[in-house]
Order: sequence, then structure tokens, then C-alpha cells
Amino acid sequence: MINYNINGAEVSIVLQGDFTNKIHSNDIESLYKLINNAKLKDYEILLDSISKFDISFIFLLLDYCNLIKKHNKKCTLIDNTPIAKQITQMLSSIEIKQKQIVRSKKDNIFLIIFNNIESKIKHSLSFAIDFTNFIGYLFYMLLCLIFNPKKIRINAISYHIYSGVITAMPVIFMVSFIIGGVIAYQGAATLERMGFMQAAVTMTAALTLREIGPFVVALIVAGRSASSYTAQIGVMKITDELNAMRTMNFNLFYFIVLPRFIALVLSFPLMVFLSDLISIFGCMIFLHYGFGIAFGDYIFQLKMGVSINSFWTGIIKAPFYAATIVVIGCFIGFRVEDNTQSVGERTTQSVVYALFGVIVVNAIFSLIFTELKF
Repeated sequence: MINYNINGAEVSIVLQGDFTNKIHSNDIESLYKLINNAKLKDYEILLDSISKFDISFIFLLLDYCNLIKKHNKKCTLIDNTPIAKQITQMLSSIEIKQKQIVRSKKDNIFLIIFNNIESKIKHSLSFAIDFTNFIGYLFYMLLCLIFNPKKIRINAISYHIYSGVITAMPVIFMVSFIIGGVIAYQGAATLERMGFMQAAVTMTAALTLREIGPFVVALIVAGRSASSYTAQIGVMKITDELNAMRTMNFNLFYFIVLPRFIALVLSFPLMVFLSDLISIFGCMIFLHYGFGIAFGDYIFQLKMGVSINSFWTGIIKAPFYAATIVVIGCFIGFRVEDNTQSVGERTTQSVVYALFGVIVVNAIFSLIFTELKF
């Protein structure tokens, strides 16, 4: 119940009873009409007779008092009972900040696209600069290692050769055998329809040695080792191992990047060589059982028709594939943020970039060798 007494410029508003969602709308309207009375200058609100209240009443009273003050009038709250004092304490503890919302004009779609492109360009430039600095510092560390070979960590290199190369060989052998055989079979089938069956061994073997063997190894290692390096370094960053190493004045490149780089670069040509052998064996098996080419005839045509340059082409590209994979895997690993979600995102990014880098390197070398007629 709400009652009020007007005495000249003063009004006494008495609130009585239960104010938990039981305030009549007519009472609320009459209260707000009092504010529009120009004669009234002093409002006295008595809270002592309130028996119950809820948070909606608190906000109603707060709004009413603020509206009185907004009209440059005086508002006084009378609180002599525990419930009344609780109400005033709650009122004093509530701070409502009103912000003026400015409705902006409809954004221009071309401006949005331009801003997104600008942001992507800035991010790409920053990424490229950091990547270039990473490569430069890596080669600087390699030169320091050449002039100071005592710092070469043989045990770490051996471990990464085992974990990154030897454990991957079964998968590489299986994939090389299947892809080499399928390429030979499909190539021979096409050449047979064209009447050039005698060129099947020469063309498929040369293609396997120059492109298929090295590229298969690079793709498998890029998906396997690049993701592994990124995840390992990312977890080390989350668990503060990298900060601990910096605190102990350990060079992160000597302990993390260089062992992986040296291990993969040194072992990658051997991986390509073995992959070439398995691919050629797969070609021989598929051509023998698919088109009746004898093993002896296959080996003879291989020796006579395929130059040694085809073999060296794949071997020369191998260290560059390895360097691309290691640099990208480690670089993305150092960019992992301090949360587990970032590890997954950066690991995926590492694999994508490593595969793209391998494709680019392969395309560059293909153009170079073709121009050099190698």
C-alpha cells in the first residue's frame, strides 16, 4: 500500500506492507504523477512500514529517487527499522551507469571487405618477417655450429633420427610400393593403348625416381614430423619448459631446433633412396603381373633407358624438403599460445604450411632441372 500527504511544497510518501511483486499499477502511476507536480520540491519517503520486498522493488525505488533528483528536487529516505535500513543499504550499493547508444549507419560492405583485406595483409607481412628472421637466425646458428662442432648434440640428433625417420620407414615403404606400382600400371595401360608399350618402363621409372619417390617421402614426413615438432614445442611452451630454459640461459635453437634440423636433413636423402628402391620394385611387380614384363627385361630397360640424373634429381631435392618441413614445424611451434586449443590449431596449420612448402619447393626444382636439362 502506498499513501502520501502533501503539505505545501513537501510530500510524505508512506510505503506499507508487502512489496514483492504486489504493487498495484495505479499506485505506481500516482507516484510518478507526483514528480510532475511543479509545486512539490521536497519528497520524503518512509520505509519503516515495509514488511517484505524484492529486488524489483529496489530498482523501482532507485529509479523513482533518481527521477526526483533529475528534476532538481530533494529526496529523503526514512529508515528506522532493520528492513528499512537494508533497503537503503542495497540502494547505496547499486550503481547504474547509463550509456548513450549511438546507432551507427549501416556499414559499407566494400569498407568491411577492405578492412578485412588490410588486416590479412598486415598479419601476413608480420608472419613473413618473423619467418625470415627465424630462417636467418637458424643459418647463423648452423654457421656457429660448424666453427664449433663440440656443441653438436649427437645423442639428441640420434634420437630424432630414430623417432622421426626410422619409425616412419614402414609407412613410407608401404606407400612407396603402392604408389609406384599404381603409377607404373596406369602409365603402362595408357601407353599400351597409344602403341608405345616399350616406353612404359623408361617413363614410369624416370617419373618415380625424379618425382614420385621423393615427393611421397616429403608428404608423409611433412604430415608426421611437422605436426610432431609443432606439438612438442607447443606443449613445452604451455608447461613453461621454454621459459625455464631461457632462465637457465640455454639457447633454444641449440637444444630444440638444430637437432631436429640436422637429423632430418642428413637422413632424408637415405629415406628417398630407400623409397626409390621400393617404388621401383613396386613398378616391376605391377608391370610383371599386369602386362607380363619379365623382371630381367625390366631391369635391362631400366639400365638402358633411365639416366643417373633422374636418380640424383630426387636425392638433391631431399635435403631441401627436409629443411622446409623442419623450419615450418619448429617456427609454428614457437607461435603456440598458452592454451591447449592453440596447440591443435597450430599443429593443423603446421601440416598445411609444410605440405604447401614441399609443393612449392618441388615446383621450383622441377623448373630448374627442366631448364638445365638435368
